[in-house]
Amino acid sequence: MAMQPSTDSDASTTLTETPAAAEAVESATANTSLWGPLRIRDYRWFLLSGLTFSGSLWVGITAVGWIALELTGSPSGVTLASAVWFSPFVFLALPAGVLADSMDRRQLMVVLRGLSAVLMIAGAAIAFSGQLSYPLLLVLAASNGALIILEMPARQAYIAMLVPRGQLVNAMAMLSSEGSVSRVVGPLLAGILLDETGAGGAFLAFAVLCLMIVVFTLRIRTPGRVVRERAPGAAAGRMHRELIEGLRHLVGHRDARAVVTLAILAGTVSWVYVTLLPVMTKDVFDGDARLLGTLSAAIGIGQVPSAVLLAFYRDFRHTGIAYLLSMLILGLSIVGYAVSTSVPLTMGLLALTGLTFSSQQIMLNAILLRIVDPRFHGRVLGAMFLPWGFNVLGLLSAGAIAEALGVELAVGISGALLVIFACGAVLLRPQLLRI
Repeated sequence: MAMQPSTDSDASTTLTETPAAAEAVESATANTSLWGPLRIRDYRWFLLSGLTFSGSLWVGITAVGWIALELTGSPSGVTLASAVWFSPFVFLALPAGVLADSMDRRQLMVVLRGLSAVLMIAGAAIAFSGQLSYPLLLVLAASNGALIILEMPARQAYIAMLVPRGQLVNAMAMLSSEGSVSRVVGPLLAGILLDETGAGGAFLAFAVLCLMIVVFTLRIRTPGRVVRERAPGAAAGRMHRELIEGLRHLVGHRDARAVVTLAILAGTVSWVYVTLLPVMTKDVFDGDARLLGTLSAAIGIGQVPSAVLLAFYRDFRHTGIAYLLSMLILGLSIVGYAVSTSVPLTMGLLALTGLTFSSQQIMLNAILLRIVDPRFHGRVLGAMFLPWGFNVLGLLSAGAIAEALGVELAVGISGALLVIFACGAVLLRPQLLRI
């Protein structure tokens, strides 16, 4: 079953669905219920793969932060490790989107998760031998960050090959929901392993989860390659031109430019409170790795309601207001978390940050996909990872502030800046409220 010719600017190229994808679409087109995607065999395996993928990320992120604190005893050491983890996002986010359109997405996911497993088995061996150093931890963090961002666009794009268009929202809702579960379970697992076995156990768990992802992904039958039929004489540099064309479209669209700029500004500070959570746990609450896992899990618990919102999302007409309001409340809740000295109150505030951070990301995606020309949606998916890369700047600055003036002030400043960004957007670009 062939798709309609692509509306991309290069009219000489058409896209064709693979037979397996076409079969999946035909078998489920009539079913538009919330749980319809679960009737598709390959989607069920993809859901298991996504659940494990998300869990592995949170095991890794939680472990790296705590291990960095143990090795350096310094807030700057923690923020640098996190910055190194996310730094590849700056350079690889857009090329990863192009890569996802030029390779078999399923094979790409298998290869990259396999490499991550090998990497973390080596890291576990080093940790168990007592030879893990801070520079080696940074190497592990940077390598994992690169492998993750190279996979993310392919993983997101692959879902559209598994379910019919009418069920994409439902399928995305389920992925978001299982991501929220992983956001709870991953940090809890990491905290227990760090407390009982140290860095080696956490790294080994990461590797095992990566191998599980490989197994689940290999069970999917739908090929991951988008078949491109090129007319004779198609330019060899087409992908490069597509990337440049997509960036020009994004920059030339006033509302899209404003939203992406705001997302990048928010991205520089919105991850500070998560990164410095190990320092807050130890310095403010005199806690251990288990408490870190519990506090981090509270953020995941807060994300569940926003995932439910997405599940029932159909034609939400106030995405701009919801996006800015989520950013505002996120900033205020981070400020409250920064001054809290009560564990129960802190857990409640962290749950609120999870709710608003997740809602903010959902609305950001909805806004861009709503206002941007559909021809550029694929490239926009890659661009939406850029804010994660730019948080490197905020993390390094926050680490320096935490060293000089205290971790509470560093976290509080990041929350206050989010409030300023949200209010500034309303004043400088009020049109965003009408999206």
